[in-house]
Amino acid sequence: MKDIKGKVLENIPISSRTYMMRVLAPQIAPYVRPGQFVMVKVSHTKDPIGRRAFAIADIKEDSLFIFYDVVGRGTELLSSLPRGSQVDILGPLGKGLFNLDGDKHLLVGGGIGLAGLTLLGKELRKAGKKVFFLYGARSKEHISMENWLKEEGFDYAIYTEDGSYGKKGLITDALSDFDSSWVVSACGPKGMLKALKKLIDPNRLYLSLESRMACGWGVCLGCVVKNKEGHYVRVCYEGPVFRADEVIL
Repeated sequence: MKDIKGKVLENIPISSRTYMMRVLAPQIAPYVRPGQFVMVKVSHTKDPIGRRAFAIADIKEDSLFIFYDVVGRGTELLSSLPRGSQVDILGPLGKGLFNLDGDKHLLVGGGIGLAGLTLLGKELRKAGKKVFFLYGARSKEHISMENWLKEEGFDYAIYTEDGSYGKKGLITDALSDFDSSWVVSACGPKGMLKALKKLIDPNRLYLSLESRMACGWGVCLGCVVKNKEGHYVRVCYEGPVFRADEVIL
């Protein structure tokens, strides 16, 4: 874990609500593992105070790629950072990572949650594993990372609840096409993760949890969830990835 000042190489809109930020961070990039995240200071002032957590979606030439939706004051300020500016980044963070065992991996992303799986997909493919992405969202405007999937050459299917793009329906509708030989990793809204827990053997299902974080390294206890024993575990430290039967959603 290092606290650095990264240089913003790109910070551009890729849809009506989603931005892609590329940050030069050679002190962090070589040490990142799939599933880890960074804490980013969204403003150079104390308003808003604190940092925001973002998945590390990709790494190229010592640069971190972060995809984020503009949903509040913090991300709106982040979207205004110009090329060439500096941004405070703490990372890489998270000790609970994805399971890389198995020959076939189904990666299930809901909305911007797909960004929590893309680096995993590249590492699995590099290891010679079969990889397929299921990408779901409420509507077409929430499908913002398809170009990344195309450019990287992954096999994928898209589902939207309103049928405005891809196949109409829930992402869980496609699970019957994948037998028990597939390891499933997922990131997205809690409702989607809870639905997956009901449909997939928890021994082969791994969940990357999203939670509000203040510190990102286990001190503030603001991101806790209960485990199967009823004890609290920290998403930022023991997670963010847990086997499905390890946590209560």
